[in-house]
Amino acid sequence: FVDEANRYGIDVLITDHHLPGEEVPAAAAIVNPNQTGCGFASKNLAGVGVAFYLLSGVRRQLRADGWFDDRPIPRLSDYLDLVALGTIADVVPLDRNNRILVNEGIRRIRAGRARPGINALLHYAGADFRNVTARDLAFGVGPRLNAAGRLQDMSLGIECLLSGEDSADEFANALNDINSDRKEIENEMKEQAETALSSIPVTESLVGICLYHREWHQGVVGIVASRIKDKAHRPVIAFARTSETELKGSARSIRGFHIRDALDAIATRNPGLVSKFGG
Repeated sequence: FVDEANRYGIDVLITDHHLPGEEVPAAAAIVNPNQTGCGFASKNLAGVGVAFYLLSGVRRQLRADGWFDDRPIPRLSDYLDLVALGTIADVVPLDRNNRILVNEGIRRIRAGRARPGINALLHYAGADFRNVTARDLAFGVGPRLNAAGRLQDMSLGIECLLSGEDSADEFANALNDINSDRKEIENEMKEQAETALSSIPVTESLVGICLYHREWHQGVVGIVASRIKDKAHRPVIAFARTSETELKGSARSIRGFHIRDALDAIATRNPGLVSKFGG
């Protein structure tokens, strides 16, 4: 994508928070606190946190350039409800910086200044925005937003977050229904995974676990991998079929075992086996 854009003279700006690979895209700029040479102190930012600080930097530069001399200066604090939600939903470590972002975002939600879509999702999750907690965002709002991307189209979740008072409930209701479907699929897949796991002796010699079922949904394998990882305390990759010749897997690892490095080693030793990976 980046190479194609470059051929047309289009500058590409990439924001990311994952550990970069050996080769990075030839973009005009890459904003990632985890890339080599980046001096930004908070390395645990979620993608939404990276975007927030990028906007802060752009605003600072525009102010210095006089852009706002005859224009209103945007208040980035207006977006802290989204920053808090994204930080929690991405399950990044809550270091000092992330705790500040989450705390300020939750304060904004409790004060009734959140987006209508977030308040509507909290309602369907059975939570009161006036007493909202990080747990409500993690287990109430986040799964309902993610369900759209897992089973259908993530644009529905985006529309919900961008919606006004007149349409927020409609979007939140649709996301709630999709999340109910996701739970049913997840429970069935989890039972199948646990049945498969019961036939595997979990001993000290077991380095990792790979699971596959022909009928598994590729949007839910990550949840299954996470559940089995917690149960077996081993790195887990759960696969779903995307075509007759390709499987798509989602990996979850334990502390001390970097799954990306393991996948890199597998891909290097077995050319053509892994078409792409990341995260």
